[in-house]
Amino acid sequence: MCASFLILGSLPSLVFPQASVNVSNLDPVYHDIDQLVGQGLVDKIIMGQRPYSRKEIARITAEAMRHLSRLEKPLGDSTTSEDKKRALQERLDYVNGILDRLKSDYREELVQLGALEGEKSWYSLHTVEKVEASVLGTNSPAEALPVNNGLASIDAVINPFVDYREGRHLVEGFNLSLETSHWVRATNYLAFYVRPRFQLGVTPNGQPNDNKAYIQNLYGKLYFKNFELEVGRDNILWGQGPQTGILLSNNPRGLDMIKISNDSPGILPWIFKYLGANKLSFFYSDLGPNQNFPHAYLIGLKWSLQPLSFMELGFSQILQSGGEGSPPSSFGKRVGEFFAISDTDDKNNNQNVANKMGGFDIRFRIPPARGLELYGEAIYDDFGDFSSFTDSQFLFKDGSYLLGIYVPRLINSGKLDFRLEYHHTGVRFYRHGTFTSGLTLNQFILGDNLGSVAHGLYISSNWDVNRQNLLTFNAAFESRSGDVWGVAPPFTFVVVQDNPSENRYRGSVQWLHRFKAWPMFFRAQMGYERVQNFGFIAGNGRNNFLGEFALQINFDHWTQFSR
Repeated sequence: MCASFLILGSLPSLVFPQASVNVSNLDPVYHDIDQLVGQGLVDKIIMGQRPYSRKEIARITAEAMRHLSRLEKPLGDSTTSEDKKRALQERLDYVNGILDRLKSDYREELVQLGALEGEKSWYSLHTVEKVEASVLGTNSPAEALPVNNGLASIDAVINPFVDYREGRHLVEGFNLSLETSHWVRATNYLAFYVRPRFQLGVTPNGQPNDNKAYIQNLYGKLYFKNFELEVGRDNILWGQGPQTGILLSNNPRGLDMIKISNDSPGILPWIFKYLGANKLSFFYSDLGPNQNFPHAYLIGLKWSLQPLSFMELGFSQILQSGGEGSPPSSFGKRVGEFFAISDTDDKNNNQNVANKMGGFDIRFRIPPARGLELYGEAIYDDFGDFSSFTDSQFLFKDGSYLLGIYVPRLINSGKLDFRLEYHHTGVRFYRHGTFTSGLTLNQFILGDNLGSVAHGLYISSNWDVNRQNLLTFNAAFESRSGDVWGVAPPFTFVVVQDNPSENRYRGSVQWLHRFKAWPMFFRAQMGYERVQNFGFIAGNGRNNFLGEFALQINFDHWTQFSR
């Protein structure tokens, strides 16, 4: 692994040598990137590891700018039919709107790259980059998942209506919040970022309020030749879905970690160049004091490669271990457990010293079919015993899967897209017999908040009405099992108590308005959810509602130095 990082770090890179902070996975810019890819303007991109840095977004933007001739050239060709020219012009007008926005928002990085004219600087101070205020009201209560399903335990709380917001604390009632972001690039090799959050959570019926201030993100980066070391609290999303990865998603807050990766996809030397663009990431994180073994650690490794411009492969693994009072083990055995070359179980106490999961993800693009993308992810519990690959229980009860279809150009221009996903999680997923907090961070599941023994169907569509207005429609069906499981000889998982499943039907619509004359946007969202057997209690139904208003102002125009 270390050798691979050295190779990637030493590669001559076409990207500019500059440290850069990351952009939240919740930012609308990721929809813009999806559209540029769907228009066939971006060939070199790794979708399965996010967030992207500002520098990487600028690199993607610059590539799209260079490839704009793919749409422009046929317009000047006399052999192109008038109907095709009209279709191409529609696409070009839409893409130019996206690029104009990206050129404005990422001008500093595009100038450093040389894609736009301007004066380059060795430092940049963003005293107050953005300020966002929001008001959210909901009657949807948080719900604890069953602690033990007969096989393993978890300490997790879900609230699907307001989850996947990077661990933000949102209560049943009214939530008022204020967030600011600040960052600095000090030389081309150092960058620092901080995002504090201030909130008031007002709950009904005498429930405790949730009023606090805390740090949403705080980290520093050291950058050298496309190789970066990140230390601090930041989010990681591993997977092909826009918000959800089975291993790591947007559900919890950022990990307190040390992370090593190459920022932009790199090309390996010699014959390995045929593997295409590569991105390799490794992290070590502390899961905090709220684990059953306080300060248990989580380590992860992911390798993504793009052997063809229309194909991406990823291989990933995480391991949870350690913490105060956890089963003892040597450093060598823990390393062996991660790389699946040893058995580190504590046989005397019948305990596992680690909780491990891993698998792969894949994405195919079919450019002639309106940029159609097919993607999937398969992750397995207790990954590492390769003999079990032939075992149906391992594949179907210990396996979790995400399958997706994305059509970025449902209509010719690309102003309307469509996404369909199916999720399935195995019987022990995110649970463990020794690490009974499960794969959670402050009770937020690190991956898919379906939890274990569940499946979900998700539909979403974005409609770019014009350059200022974006409408997003979401619908979901989720079913979580409340069954209790047992083990029958020789080692087969069986249901020993058939309990009600909790089913949720959910829909929402969001309106994003970008002001034409001011660097700000307004966001409004409304949603409804019907829950059957809430709390896994037969006949316990409820109706949940959500309303949200948010305003974000970009102060960089007035507070950035240098310019």
